[in-house]
Amino acid sequence: MTAPTTSARVFLIRHGETDWISGGKFASRTDIPLSRVGEKDIEFIRDRMIGENEVIDPTAIAKIYCSPRINARRTAEILGLGVHHHQHFLNRETGEKWRSESIIHGETADPYVNITKWLEEWDYGDYEGMTLHSITEKRIKDYGNGRWDIWTDGCPGGESPQQVTGRLDELVREIREVISGNSASWPGGQIIAHRSQHAQDVVCVAHGHILAALAIRWVGLPLDTGMMRLIFEPGGVGLLGFEHDNINQPAILLGRKPGRPDQKSFFEAGVAYAPR
Repeated sequence: MTAPTTSARVFLIRHGETDWISGGKFASRTDIPLSRVGEKDIEFIRDRMIGENEVIDPTAIAKIYCSPRINARRTAEILGLGVHHHQHFLNRETGEKWRSESIIHGETADPYVNITKWLEEWDYGDYEGMTLHSITEKRIKDYGNGRWDIWTDGCPGGESPQQVTGRLDELVREIREVISGNSASWPGGQIIAHRSQHAQDVVCVAHGHILAALAIRWVGLPLDTGMMRLIFEPGGVGLLGFEHDNINQPAILLGRKPGRPDQKSFFEAGVAYAPR
């Protein structure tokens, strides 16, 4: 069955909960696996949101990107987005390929889940493994002031907002190329991001800060103004798209009217509540 005609979308999916998240610790470089609670959260998303003509329709997906961290890769495996009877992974940096035996919910246009450093978590540097309380104490000791705003200050020994912007902008450019490659041109040069005959949706599986930063860069806003703060809960799903279906007008989709006959909404999928 052909997926309903609608605007191309970019799904942002944060990995499920880990022991470090439940303990309030910041993790970027450290490989922390999903906890059992985290796996259940992702299983809930898979069972309620993924499938033909569901919120995330594998037949409409053109490309899947995933962070190299084990919790993100495991999240992608549980979601079961892939092709045929196996889920295929490709490390974009090394060329390594492997496959998972996960349950597959449909075929996607790209046979690989693309593992890329573009979606690594914001490098917390000296704050790796620390809690917000311990970071505050450290900053009082180091700077005489406990205030810390990652969007303006970045992370000592880690990444600045400018460095994060640089790598995310590369990803945004590639995603727009993927979508525009299957888009229609209207008179006046307007490119319409409709998917009907071709798969155009994109899925990004990663971490809280980097996905929030990706959403901000998607609409072309700077990270370091501190004017926008977005929150991604573990196992959360966000949605990017285009205003008026125009590929030159990227937008963050904050809400969608429930009850549309062509496709389930987030509300109908029941994603507002994930039982533990």
